Amino acid sequence: MYSNPSNEHYRLLQDTAKGMRVLYVEDDPFIRREYITFLSRFFEQIDSESNGEEGLKAALVNRYDLIITDYQMPLLNGLEMIEKIKEHYPTQATLLVSAHKESDILHRSVELGIDGYLFKPIERIQTIDVLYKIVAKISMEKENVIYKEHLEELVIEKSREALLTYTVDRISGLFSFAMLENDLLEHRNNSLSLLKINNFKNVNDFYGYSVGNSILKQTAELLSRFIEEEAFPFHAIYRVSGAHFAVLSPLDAKELYHYIQRIIHKFEATEIQINGQMMYLEMGAGIVDQGDDAPLSHADIALRQAEKEGTIIIYRNDTRSVQERSTKLQYQDMIKRALQEDRFVPYFQPIIDNKTKKIMKYEALARLILPDGEVISPGLFLPIAKETKMYNSITKMIIRKTLENFSHSECSVSMNLSIDDIRDRSTREFLIEQIAQFPQPERLIFELLESEGIGSYEAVQHFFSEIKHYGCKVAIDDFGSGYSNFEHLAKLNIDYIKIDGSLILGIEDTLISQVIVEMLSDFARKMGIKTIAEFVSKESISAKVNAMGIDESQGFLYGQAIPHSMRMNHFIHYIPEKETAKVVY
Repeated sequence: MYSNPSNEHYRLLQDTAKGMRVLYVEDDPFIRREYITFLSRFFEQIDSESNGEEGLKAALVNRYDLIITDYQMPLLNGLEMIEKIKEHYPTQATLLVSAHKESDILHRSVELGIDGYLFKPIERIQTIDVLYKIVAKISMEKENVIYKEHLEELVIEKSREALLTYTVDRISGLFSFAMLENDLLEHRNNSLSLLKINNFKNVNDFYGYSVGNSILKQTAELLSRFIEEEAFPFHAIYRVSGAHFAVLSPLDAKELYHYIQRIIHKFEATEIQINGQMMYLEMGAGIVDQGDDAPLSHADIALRQAEKEGTIIIYRNDTRSVQERSTKLQYQDMIKRALQEDRFVPYFQPIIDNKTKKIMKYEALARLILPDGEVISPGLFLPIAKETKMYNSITKMIIRKTLENFSHSECSVSMNLSIDDIRDRSTREFLIEQIAQFPQPERLIFELLESEGIGSYEAVQHFFSEIKHYGCKVAIDDFGSGYSNFEHLAKLNIDYIKIDGSLILGIEDTLISQVIVEMLSDFARKMGIKTIAEFVSKESISAKVNAMGIDESQGFLYGQAIPHSMRMNHFIHYIPEKETAKVVY
């Protein structure tokens, strides 16, 4: 049922879950036996019950770190059981497993404060990720209790001098994590910002602990100086652990955000001495607002998100955020099922030659088809697919089907590629194999997406050179949307540029759009590069585009993206009629 994973969360879960006690409630004996075997990899103490009533009895007699329960069970369902348990133990950590995705069940789960939700069929990676997040939260809350109790013992047993020694960090000279916990209890009306030096572990491992400690001291001094310079109200600065620092302030989260942003900017613009050399370091931050019920845990969640997104994150736990996370999980499942069931298909939008008025090529655009036939646009699923590493699989499916559709056509077809596609070895190898088998590769055009994120040109140049060897052509999409596009033209030997749709939409009544489009068209003509106008939606825009000498046009005027049809095997003449596009063979 489960294979041995090798992801980082698996190892972290094993370490964090040590000593924890779990109750697992499931009425299906086979699933219960299999899942207990899986859970035993992480938890040393696992009790199990076969229905909701027995699970409730066990939870009231024993104290468990985590209760995992199925939803659909006899006597009491999982939600009913959890509700009764939380009447006695409101903070009990719980995880609900269900095949149901009804909104009322999800809404009730949120109301009860359930810590995690797993959809059946249970996926190994999803299960490990959810378990790790819950167990990490439990562990942190346990540590908070331990630190609080320890601090209380010290207050009783030690003098003020001894307490001061405990509450001041030895390395940085700032207040310690223990002091932060104490202050959080006394100053609940304060906002908390958790800051972290990025990639500190790599530096510390490479140069050693003495250099690492020196970096921490310098960072503490810089933070103290920058906070003093900004002159905003704050209670204290702390070193929490490792490369983590904290600032407690009576400002609300939005106000604190702007100060932290400026402090980080100053820090990243200041050189730090590292083993005799002067270097720049980067820093991320998460913020929780005043009155948060678990500021340390939530600040850590915000900081982890900030590390992924490269920006400062303010923690949100409102209904909208919960709904967004739920929707994201549903889309992840939707994408996975669509890949398994071959339900990603290309739709094709015509591109017209402005001189001959013939539709001679099409652009392939990805669509997800639901089991009931509903068509989902890429803006809803592609961002999530990239996060979950399913994007390259979608690319392969769309490319394969597009080439099958156009293998016997006289028309050309244009396909989108991202930088991630080109950098992924398996995707590159797949593309070369497909191109080599295509009867006329010179009819294939590959559009480079995300043109602002190329970074290193070596991999892109090599790939373009390889596909051009077969006769394929390459284009840059959304040209004119950023200052670096001209560099791409000079380095990547481009055949087409697709002028950004926002410029084309403003070409009738916005002078700056007209000037930019004319400049781009003239520049491309001198470079020997063909131009394509996107978002051409009416004849008046088409007239402007033609007057500027743009080679080809694409937009609703000539047709929306539709599934493949036999008429796409031949060139088609476009005939306008009262702003509505018609085509004839």
